[in-house]
Amino acid sequence: MRKGLVLLGVVVALSVSACGSSNQEADGEEIAGTPSATSEAAASPSVTSEATASPSVLEARESVGSVRLADELKFGQSYDFKRDSEIDRTVSEQRGNVTVLEYRPNVAPAAERAQDLYDLDGSFSWSSLKVRICHDGSDVDAGDDDFVSISAWPWALELSDDSLVSPFEEDLIGFPKPLYPTDDEDLYAGACRTGHIVFAVPDGQRVTRVLYIRQSSLPVAWADQ
Repeated sequence: MRKGLVLLGVVVALSVSACGSSNQEADGEEIAGTPSATSEAAASPSVTSEATASPSVLEARESVGSVRLADELKFGQSYDFKRDSEIDRTVSEQRGNVTVLEYRPNVAPAAERAQDLYDLDGSFSWSSLKVRICHDGSDVDAGDDDFVSISAWPWALELSDDSLVSPFEEDLIGFPKPLYPTDDEDLYAGACRTGHIVFAVPDGQRVTRVLYIRQSSLPVAWADQ
């Protein structure tokens, strides 16, 4: 069995459990809850493994309800990490930002499709998300140890049926380059990283939002309008 099978994102619901600590202040944005979208249709038998997914992503997929957002932005707009410590004073200030630059459906038409790789019911198409993250430094003088770990796993696509799709781990022929790291990668102060994250999206589903779900802070959402 190929490793990517475990990491083929599937239809799961975002919940209030991703909203972080209860002492977060009320200036985060409140989004109305939606009914459970957990689905067994057209999906890999396994959900993203705990070894590679952010704990907050896993918690978000275990229950349903409303989700409070740090911000909701348009593609091309940056989220400033300083806002995390403004929303919740217990969060250490981090200087930097993250941006969704572009979402592209139906990329890599020549690549082998997910349903063929894993003998899945239904059909899937590859979509890509181009993101950029910059780390300008922490609120303390960390010297050479001033870095953050980044990976694709906090990112998810929210679909028109209110489900989420996780990143796909493998690199297939035709995928856009450069790919954003799927394994943890250190990003040092003063550096930025731009890359593409690939998802297997069920045919017939529309991507409504992009979500960046962190372990200790509120999720951030982007949409194309």
